[in-house]
Order: sequence, then structure tokens, then C-alpha cells
Amino acid sequence: MKSVVEETATNGNTAPEGSRTCQWEADEAEIARRIERGINAAKVSISEKLEDGKASAERFFKQGRYAVEDGVSELAHQIKKHPVGFLGIAFAAGAILGLLLSHSSQPPDAD
Repeated sequence: MKSVVEETATNGNTAPEGSRTCQWEADEAEIARRIERGINAAKVSISEKLEDGKASAERFFKQGRYAVEDGVSELAHQIKKHPVGFLGIAFAAGAILGLLLSHSSQPPDAD
């Protein structure tokens, strides 16, 4: 077995072989703990962001639904207030749609 002086002379290292192995194992364990803490912190952060996003999406959906309901109520009120005008609009929209559909279903002229 070599002494520390002989080990230093041959390898240039002052620590015996066994202590370097223990140090590497300790460093590996510390690195693993740091990685695990980082992953756990990332999980918590991502989870919080997802919960915030979900809450925001639910609020946005509710606001949109309320806006559509208000729009439908306002439209119903306007139709009751001006029924003849809305009948004219509905007739014109139907006529235009009918013309567009009839032109698109006709075969092209053979020249």
C-alpha cells in the first residue's frame, strides 16, 4: 500500500483514493438533491400557473356567455320594438342567400 507522499508523487493528488471516492459520492448526492429540489419547485410553479390560467379561462367564458345573453336580449327587444324593419332585413338576407346558392349550384355554361 502506498503512502500519501507516494500517491502525491505518482498522481499529483494529495487525497488518498478512498477519500476521493467518498467526496464524489457526496457531490453526486448533493447534485441529485439540488436537481430534485429544482424539479419540485418547477412542478409547483407550473401547477400554480395552470390553476391561474384555468381560473382566467373560466372567468373569460362566463363574461362571454353573459355578453351573448345580453346581446340576444337586446336583439329580442329591438325586434319587438321594430318588427317590420327586421322582417325586411330577414327577407333581404334570405333573398341574397337564395341567389348565391342558386348561382353556385348551376353547372357552368358549355361554350
